[in-house]
Amino acid sequence: MFLSAGLDGCRSGWVCVGWDGRSWTAQVFATLADSSAFIAPDARVCIDIPIGLSETGLRACDTQARRLLGPRRSSVFSAPPHFSLQDRSYADMNAESKRRYGRGISKQAFNLLPKIRETARHLQDNRECCEEWREAHPELCFAALQAGAPMSESKKSESGYFQRLALLQKRIGHRVVAKLMKQVFAHPLRSGVSKDDILDAMVCGYVARLDKSMLRELPDGQVERSPTGEAMTISFPTFHV
Repeated sequence: MFLSAGLDGCRSGWVCVGWDGRSWTAQVFATLADSSAFIAPDARVCIDIPIGLSETGLRACDTQARRLLGPRRSSVFSAPPHFSLQDRSYADMNAESKRRYGRGISKQAFNLLPKIRETARHLQDNRECCEEWREAHPELCFAALQAGAPMSESKKSESGYFQRLALLQKRIGHRVVAKLMKQVFAHPLRSGVSKDDILDAMVCGYVARLDKSMLRELPDGQVERSPTGEAMTISFPTFHV
């Protein structure tokens, strides 16, 4: 069982990179429910998906994350408002958001809603087992691993991919990174996983394994909560890690 793990959404479901106390292992799950057979009930999990949506869609943690990321600020998408957890069409949801708040919902946010809803259901249905699940943002984590400096290249570019790969190889080892890549690409669900999905899951897994004293949460100051009580925070390493 994984004592800590990182999860990143992909077309096949979820990429998971976990630590069992002795070694790292990569898995791909079709659903979060499938992860329960691999992730220990008290494990700390860093997942790259919004946990908790605000009434209006504006979250202080996202605003502060953009400020810290500078040139990579666009990687922090605008979270949809809380009412979007309802199953509605994009046209209806977009119109309703404009009516209520004077702005629409991006297609990127809408396309992530199935994953956001799945995560919300999983955490609600497994409260006692998921107390240590935290929202994380891979770009903030990568920036923290190079003293707070955001990545200079997009993760979708070849140079950006190798920038992030090098940071992970330095932290968990060249052989371990290669093994994890090999495990994912040998998995039956591999066709729905991209290379950057694996790197994002790896960095989330690395962060999940760190001692709490080495982690920071946004927003700085008072924690915001969603209408249903979830803390809306983003965890990442302190810049001196």
